Amino acid sequence: MENPSDTQIPVPDVTFDDRYDFTLGDRRIELHHVPGGETNDSLVVWLPDEKVALVGNFFSALIGHIPNLVTMRGDRLRDPLAFVASVDRILALEPDVILPGHHGAVEGADLIRDELTRIRDATQWVRDQTVAGMNAGKTVWQLMDEISLPPELEVGEGYGKVSWDVRAIWELYTGWFKHESTTELYGSPRRSVDRELVALAGGADAVAERAAERLTDGDPVGAIHLAEVVRSADPDHAGSRATMLAAHQRLREDESNFWLASGLDREIARLTPD
Repeated sequence: MENPSDTQIPVPDVTFDDRYDFTLGDRRIELHHVPGGETNDSLVVWLPDEKVALVGNFFSALIGHIPNLVTMRGDRLRDPLAFVASVDRILALEPDVILPGHHGAVEGADLIRDELTRIRDATQWVRDQTVAGMNAGKTVWQLMDEISLPPELEVGEGYGKVSWDVRAIWELYTGWFKHESTTELYGSPRRSVDRELVALAGGADAVAERAAERLTDGDPVGAIHLAEVVRSADPDHAGSRATMLAAHQRLREDESNFWLASGLDREIARLTPD
């Protein structure tokens, strides 16, 4: 038996930059380069005689939803303009059937054209609105909160999210420096002063009480911010942990995005007492 460590690394004997056509048996096959999706080297397998496009995960896991330009698992940022150009390339094929990497086929030329056009236009709109906001001097946090799709461009957010794409576009164009504080350029995070902040605010109990009030007032994210300050200064503080748990449960109630729901579920499990 061959030792796995001695296994040869496969080397492709056919490569291409943009398009590669060939015939297998009686079937004509075209390979089209479509960067901007999950990978820069992704491709669509086009069967011109059958008018079927095998798109894999180019549209992520769910067709009809805003693309995931950044993932919670730490993948690279994806270029929205490359994605838009690649959607145009798929539209130009005029497919009757699309076979994605997950779930069933999407059938019907009119349905496919309408869905892909809306996805393309929604992505372009988010990109343009983000750039306009950046040029107007708005912060990434303002734009994440403010930018939403107009009714005619509404698409699902079950896999990607508009607000995440706003941040992905911001960081793709500007990098990680938000230009908000000189401290961003040093290895001392804001939480390094949490203990002092808690002491100045009257102690952990006082800050935890305010966190609970923020949750009662309908601001679970604000409650988490304050509870995290307490837990940074006092990791075993029971009240802040309870507020953190309740805040995450509140956020989870109506969340339909796959990634965010999964992340909230994991955090809820971590915060739940044994």
